[in-house]
Parts: sequence; structure tokens; C-alpha cells
Amino acid sequence: MESQANPSIVAVMRAWIVLGSLALGACADGGGAPAGANQVGASEAGAGQVGASQVGATQADAAGVATPDAAQVGAKGQVEQLRLEAVTELPRYVAPTPALADDGSVPECAGEAKSSEARAAVAAGWTIRTDMAWGKDYRVVGVAPRATQVAGFGCMFPAARVLFFRDGRAVAQLRDLKADEESFDSGVQGVFEHSAEPAEPAGKAGSELRVGEWQVARARVLATAAGLELTALPALDAYCGGAAKVPRIEGLSLPQARAKLLAQGWRGVQPDREEGAERFLGGLIEAGYPEVVDCAGTGQGYCSFEYAADAGHGLAVTTAGEHGEDDGKAYWPTVVGSEVTCAAKATAAPAPGG
Repeated sequence: MESQANPSIVAVMRAWIVLGSLALGACADGGGAPAGANQVGASEAGAGQVGASQVGATQADAAGVATPDAAQVGAKGQVEQLRLEAVTELPRYVAPTPALADDGSVPECAGEAKSSEARAAVAAGWTIRTDMAWGKDYRVVGVAPRATQVAGFGCMFPAARVLFFRDGRAVAQLRDLKADEESFDSGVQGVFEHSAEPAEPAGKAGSELRVGEWQVARARVLATAAGLELTALPALDAYCGGAAKVPRIEGLSLPQARAKLLAQGWRGVQPDREEGAERFLGGLIEAGYPEVVDCAGTGQGYCSFEYAADAGHGLAVTTAGEHGEDDGKAYWPTVVGSEVTCAAKATAAPAPGG
């Protein structure tokens, strides 16, 4: 099974749909890191308090932790407000004074610092979101000033950023220039490994990491012989030996996404349903979307849709939000993830962690 945007999100959505009333209560760590208590106070970090506070570039980057000498790794690129930049020392988080009032944060939902690189980030005052190996040479550590549990969303990391390590030292960071710790979903919340065939010409392609919001990738980081580069997402992702192509649909409304899929040769597949099941599909069948498979009745209102290509490849699309009308104007769910199943695969391979 191959995935376009956030592969783990699709699995989570399906669990919601099956269980119906089950709400997200655990933190999605974005990189396979188990949950653990890693909110760090001044005494643990040894480098300033970690607390609920407004975070700006000057606060997080004014001080740093020196890293071992090594050849500098190149890092560059900006896509909208996301910027990748080289660093020569590990950025330190220093909470401003006074800190914001307690907002009910639940530090126990933070990720576990499994690696020495993540433990160094903890010592520098950060809370861990993601700790994962990437490609042959890099360690990716997602960090934030704090973690907070948000009803309907799970564990969130306001003003999150991503640190890249090589040979045990920090070499780059990816941050959102508009990140604001008072907004629980701000910053680089999503870090997704990607499984599509490389769209780059020979010699350009390398390991690829997709990054962006909690549910939706907005850009990608490429690891090549020249270093790290942040670039825009390709217009199409190729799967199944290049035979299945999926256009960029994440973040689009359902009608917009469907129009792009149909133009690319995908067609909706109407599933077999039990009698009366349409009552729980939010009026989507009546709205002209018979390919809707199921919908969750609570939380983010996730729904799944099935599409197929002439060659037999399958595409599952997941949306969040409801369909309805307000003052005569229709509103629609938004695409948050998709999965491709290749026709040649008797058993779909598991999607990589996101």
C-alpha cells in the first residue's frame, strides 16, 4: 500500500470509521515514536524552563548548544512560510518571562527521546514530538516548546519545528516563520516518510521527507549528495511502477479533489452497503458522491471514498469535516490523506510511518 500525503492518517481515519464514536485520545507522534513523558522543566533541561509561552525566532534561536566539529552540511529552501536553514549548533528553547498561564497542557503525551540526538534536544529545553532515522545518514527530531492535549485532535505541539542531525550533530532546522505557540496547530506539525517513485531525474532524486501541517503535507525535504533541500511538492505522485498517478489533492475540498482525480483517469467505485447505511453518510450520496464508503459520527467527521483506475489500481481517499449548507452556500469536507493499492500486489505493503 502506497500513500500520497500522510499514510498513518489514513489508518487512523479508518479506525475512527470502524469504531464510530471513538475519539482521538492519544498523541500521533508522526514518526513511530511511542508516547512518553518528555515535557522538560528547567531542572531537567539544565538550560532554561520549558513552558507555555509565545515563541518567536529570536526566543528559540538566540542561544544554542555547540555541536561536534564536522563538515558543514548544506541546507536551503523556502516554500511559503516554511524555511529550511543550516545550523552550526543545536537551537535552544528558552521560555520568555513571564510564561503564559497554565492552559491544561498534558506533557505525558509528548514523544519519547529514543536517540542521543533527541536527548540532546531535551537538554536544550525542547519537548519531543518525533524521533526517527531517515535515509542512510540523518536523524530527524521533531520538537516544540511544549505538548498539549486537544479534544478531538489528540496530542498537539504548538510552534513545532524539525531538527536534522547527521553524525550526531545538528546540521539543519525546518521552521514555520509564522509559528505561534498560542495556536495549538501552528508550526511544522506533520513529518511524513513517502513511498512514491521519485519524480526527479537521475542524479537528483534522494531520500524524501514530506512536511507540513498536522494532517496535510505542504512541502518536501530532499536528501541528496549536495545536502538538504526544501522544495515544493510535485504536481503528481507516481505509484505502481509509474502506472498509477495521483494529483495533488491534499487540502482541497471534496469537489475540487474529485475533479482532479477524474481528470487523471480515476473513477468512483460504489461500495456494497447494508440497507439503511446511507443514513450515516452525511448526505454525501445525495450530493452526488456514491463512492463514499463510510463516515465517522464524531470528532473530525472523517469519511472514506474509493476510486479505481482502468488498470485495476485502487485509491482510498480520506476527508475531514462535514458537508452542508449555510446561508445558501455549500461547504465541503477537505482531503487529508490517500492510499494507493497496486493491482499487481496480492497483499498490499504497509504504508510507511508518518
